Amino acid sequence: METDYPPSGTLFEAKVRKSDRSPDYTGQLELAPEVVEDLVKQIKDGKRKPKLNIIGWKKISGKCGKPFLSLRGNVFEIYNPHDQGSDQDKPSTSNDHDALADITF
Repeated sequence: METDYPPSGTLFEAKVRKSDRSPDYTGQLELAPEVVEDLVKQIKDGKRKPKLNIIGWKKISGKCGKPFLSLRGNVFEIYNPHDQGSDQDKPSTSNDHDALADITF
């Protein structure tokens, strides 16, 4: 019996890099119909660069033992710190100083 997983994606380290400008990671991302519908709505509303939220988990491949990122694309929502939801799913931005506080140099 096949398990029905939600639409998701993966990023693996690129096997071949032809130049310094080549991507470090490559992969695919499946999008749920509601995410695609939201992107279309954003375009119809005049957004020139529609957005979606992406969340990811570090994993190790059971087949080849290589690390990769498991991804999921979600409907775009602007983070509101007053929401009762989990901070775990909030999008991280370059202005998010709390997300950077745990990094040690």
